[in-house]
Amino acid sequence: MRTLSAWVRPDWRTIFSGILGLTAVAAALWYVSGVMRRMKLFDAMRRDDEGPRPYAQPDFLYLNASARPGVEAIRATLEDWFSRYPRAGRAELRSRFRSNNVDHRSAFFELFLNELLLRLGCKIRLHPQLPATTRRPDFAVTSENGELFYLEAVLATDQTKEEMAAEARKNQVYDAINKLNSPDFYIGMDLQGAPATPPSGKRIRAFLAKSLALLNRDEIGKLFERGGFPALPHWRYEHDGWTIDFYPLPKSGNALGKTGLRPTIGIQSEGFRLLETKVAIRNAVLEKAGRYGQLPNPYVIAVNVLSDHVDETDSIEALFGDEQLIYTTGSPLPQKPRLARAANGAWYGPSGAKNTRVSGVLIFERLSPSSIPWVTPCLYHNPWAAALYEGPLNQLRRGIVANNKIKYSDGQALAALFGLPNGWPGK
Repeated sequence: MRTLSAWVRPDWRTIFSGILGLTAVAAALWYVSGVMRRMKLFDAMRRDDEGPRPYAQPDFLYLNASARPGVEAIRATLEDWFSRYPRAGRAELRSRFRSNNVDHRSAFFELFLNELLLRLGCKIRLHPQLPATTRRPDFAVTSENGELFYLEAVLATDQTKEEMAAEARKNQVYDAINKLNSPDFYIGMDLQGAPATPPSGKRIRAFLAKSLALLNRDEIGKLFERGGFPALPHWRYEHDGWTIDFYPLPKSGNALGKTGLRPTIGIQSEGFRLLETKVAIRNAVLEKAGRYGQLPNPYVIAVNVLSDHVDETDSIEALFGDEQLIYTTGSPLPQKPRLARAANGAWYGPSGAKNTRVSGVLIFERLSPSSIPWVTPCLYHNPWAAALYEGPLNQLRRGIVANNKIKYSDGQALAALFGLPNGWPGK
């Protein structure tokens, strides 16, 4: 029979093992915390390439490797922002930032929005839990006044995945052409279609070298002076749905006779392409509008529109419906049409107001690290929102419906908010 002292006598080996276990956990936490503090977006490396960006080089690789002063300014700024990004999300954001162009641009947009909210005096939680769904929005934002709202980030582009893939194949060819040794001529290109399979840059370069070798620079210069572009010789190259009409452009000045100059490509022109920017914005908003159910607080969707062209009309039609001219049947002609909107907006459909859980949409036009000072975002308020938005984003430019018209109010400029100098980011 054990005595009472036997029952209460400590097992020092167990206690010592437990202390070691706790110490190991604390050490691991300390190590992870230190890694997160030291984590950087860009590599610490020697950089000596001050040349122009290759067409096919991904966004991150160019920003990471270029020695240009303007790119160095971008790197320093983004690293500064990254040091203030919520620590729990740094590894995931860094991984996407260093990935393909789509993931990189998405990660940059979220990094930008985090910094914007901080500069507007907000506190931020990443991916907050919600009561009615397991899905989590990008940000829960608390203003200086204690007001809470949710913010979701999304990209919008009118390029399909197939078009992006074709663009990548084109860019590989452009880089191959720019390696052509052409001391007397630049290369002009008229482009039609897109390649369904990767063209051979080596073959195209050989095709051009053979054609250029037959030319005399002075003779081509006289042809151009007399008849312009139509008078120049043209050489057609076709590959799997892609047609290129090449033509020589005589060099002059300091470029004449020098080898190794980039770019060899002088002028590019492509055929007409219908831009559906409003559709891209509308689809981006619809993708996120109902994702989290009925939220208990205002919900704003931030959209970075990456299409080649975007204006206020695109934004308004995306949200409220396409503009239409309505003619009355049976009335004598000519008649003055009535201006109306189709019931195909993100906020208004055949049954009336919809997606009322979205309080507003904050639209940016082609935001990138180098374009920040020239972008004027606009916050469009949803007039049918279940929860109206009143918060720090109202310091930006706004579009508000009043008497069936959009009225705009000016806001703070991004250059001032972010403290960016004139001429940002430099060459």
